[in-house]
Amino acid sequence: MDDRKQKLNHMMDHLEDFTKEYCDFLPADIPELFSFPTTVEFLRNHVSPNVPFVLRNGVSHWPAIKKWKNNQYLRVQMQDKMCTVAVTPNGYADAIVDDKFVLPEERTMPFTEFLDEMESPRESRVFYLQKQNNCLADEFSSLLNDVDTHIPWATDAIGDLPEAANFWLGDKRAVTSLHKDNYENIYCVIRGCKEFLLYPPVAVLWMPYETFQKSEYYFEDDEFKIKDLNAKLSSINELKFVEWRLKNINTHQLVARISLENTSVKWIPFDPEFPDFRKYPMLLQIRSYKVILKQGDVLYLPSLWFHHVRQSHSCIAVNYWYEMKYDGKYPFFYLMDKLGQLSISSTIKDTPESEEESESRSENSISGCHE
Repeated sequence: MDDRKQKLNHMMDHLEDFTKEYCDFLPADIPELFSFPTTVEFLRNHVSPNVPFVLRNGVSHWPAIKKWKNNQYLRVQMQDKMCTVAVTPNGYADAIVDDKFVLPEERTMPFTEFLDEMESPRESRVFYLQKQNNCLADEFSSLLNDVDTHIPWATDAIGDLPEAANFWLGDKRAVTSLHKDNYENIYCVIRGCKEFLLYPPVAVLWMPYETFQKSEYYFEDDEFKIKDLNAKLSSINELKFVEWRLKNINTHQLVARISLENTSVKWIPFDPEFPDFRKYPMLLQIRSYKVILKQGDVLYLPSLWFHHVRQSHSCIAVNYWYEMKYDGKYPFFYLMDKLGQLSISSTIKDTPESEEESESRSENSISGCHE
């Protein structure tokens, strides 16, 4: 074995040991709280150590909890205001399809028509309100009086108002694929149920980021098709989104690592619902968590945590993005990210699935958020 290969193997051994030790310091389960954390508790127990928690019934006092149960109330409040809807044939938007990173078709439609789709869902057409871009204050401003404009205990601790508040409503078939955000995320379920599968930031060492052609769905001749996007950004909405994120985040990163100059996107092909541990064995060593949020529950999702999300049908949620603090944590994560590019290329395997891997596949599959 040559010296360079030997050094690489030693590095890989150290990274594996580091991953296991990191996970040993994580809690066995996501902590549950039943009262608002104080500023000190939130900072000391969660923001500083980068540890999630669930606050049960944390927003049960919001008027939205009662008012948004009824679609008729939403119809009256929103009337025929237009909203941006992500539409896919299978519920997978911003996901890998046939070795391409495929964006949803974006349609602008009256909110009442969107509710019609929710109440009478059609096969092979999945509708989801997932625009982000501070859409709660924009497209859904008529509903603002029913929720808080910020989360007081988070605002006090972080020292600033959220950069964005977003409204989510969609089909039970809609899935948010595995990704991370550079935000402190406060996620509140108003109606229905959400399921999160979480991986800690150390997972970046072993997450199989790959480069994919950037594409999007379009509907033609009564069926969905996929088209590759040209070197320019594909739409005014997407351009606005990227410009907004560039103004509000560190210039070293972009969500989804979307290139402004070419057609490629770096994304994670690993699906936690159908994990291929034969190909990515180190992901077995990383502690993952399943979190179920019900009506009124709140999840604090720290920055840089990977998450995959499912939901019950017609589930409604609101989330608040607070800027993460760019201290020593970020360059440390950035280093792990770069080392991860070496680790993935050195550890990808293609071996028969063991009984342990098969059992883990079953245990890690998502279930439990039923209507």
